[in-house]
Amino acid sequence: MKKLGVLLICGLLLAGCSSPKFTSQVTDGSKTIVSNEKIKITKQEYYEYLLETYGSDQVLDEALKYISEKEVTDQKEIDKLVKERSKTYAQYSEGGLGEYAKSMGYKDEKEYQEQVIVPSVKQELLRKKYINEHYEDLMKEFNVCAFKKIVVEKESTALTVIKNSKNATEFDKLMKTYGEKAEDCGIVTKNSTSLDENLVKKISDFSKVTKDGVYKDAVKLSDDTYAVIFIYNTNHKKNKANYQDSLSNDEDITETIQSYYLKKYEFTINEENIKNGIKEISDKYVNN
Repeated sequence: MKKLGVLLICGLLLAGCSSPKFTSQVTDGSKTIVSNEKIKITKQEYYEYLLETYGSDQVLDEALKYISEKEVTDQKEIDKLVKERSKTYAQYSEGGLGEYAKSMGYKDEKEYQEQVIVPSVKQELLRKKYINEHYEDLMKEFNVCAFKKIVVEKESTALTVIKNSKNATEFDKLMKTYGEKAEDCGIVTKNSTSLDENLVKKISDFSKVTKDGVYKDAVKLSDDTYAVIFIYNTNHKKNKANYQDSLSNDEDITETIQSYYLKKYEFTINEENIKNGIKEISDKYVNN
């Protein structure tokens, strides 16, 4: 990595990109660390290259890592999830986790667990902690719900399907009948991108339904076909575990969670270029 960094910074400097962009300084910044007939690279220049290339992501990662260390303290829970994730990663190599770790550039299994799996597990548990504490608020804010659909050509056909779908068993039988025109969309939110735009517009209404069953109206889709919707898992408390797992993997909800904790821990950035880089990731992450 260091060799690659030197090669890249040489290219930048030769291209005339060596003007100072950062206010922070390193000790002995003027000390030359690489030199030849064409170029000289100082510690400060290399430091600035690293900041520009990896700085925003690295600063954000370290901040979230620090927060997870403070917030996630149940060692038994951490160890349990690390063990589960280790088994999953071990499946990626015939030689087990140790061989997989080496193939990814780590010394051994232990180093890979400490540097990759443990931090990832703590971030996952941090998200789940927030979701558990703000569960109903998130369900309402993101219009979370779960549904299946059958798509038909005519509205009259859709109304017939609605009439014949008195319960989940009957709807599932009809789904088999319609084959590729039927789909279990699973857990969705108002920001789901895989759905027809007209279905997304109805997510708010679907999420307010409090009893499992077929939705009262056929939904006209953007291609002029019609969707019959069967909403399930409407008891949020009973199905909390399923919803929590899904919410934990949702990018928009992850952004909400991370911005909450960054604000809680008064995350501020004095280096303007780093700040701008993090704003590009999400402007919700910057508090100053």
